[in-house]
Amino acid sequence: MTAMKAANKELKGMMKTVRIEDIDSMHGEMMDLMDVSNEIQETLGRSYNVPDDIDEEELMGELDALEADMDFESNSVPSYLQPDKETDLDSELNLPAAPSGHAAIPANRQQEDELGLPTVPHTSIRT
Repeated sequence: MTAMKAANKELKGMMKTVRIEDIDSMHGEMMDLMDVSNEIQETLGRSYNVPDDIDEEELMGELDALEADMDFESNSVPSYLQPDKETDLDSELNLPAAPSGHAAIPANRQQEDELGLPTVPHTSIRT
């Protein structure tokens, strides 16, 4: 009897802190989450006109063939990394060879600094 009185007293104390509005809002949020979950399940469960008479052995055979094809490609050099098989176009076009070394700077041209910018004459710098 004492335990029941203590439980009753504790329950009455807890019920004073509980607000029905909070319970209603929590219930509404849970219902919204359930609706969203149901929409997701319906979307995932849609049929995309896949025929019912699919042979799983045939699909597994196709999958094995794709895996074998991927293994073959991974072991060989991709086409974009293979050397060109075309003829040397430079010799056909008779293009001149690229220059090597540094070209002489004409006398009327300004000198350049290490960054390739024209150097400023010292006389033009204001002090």
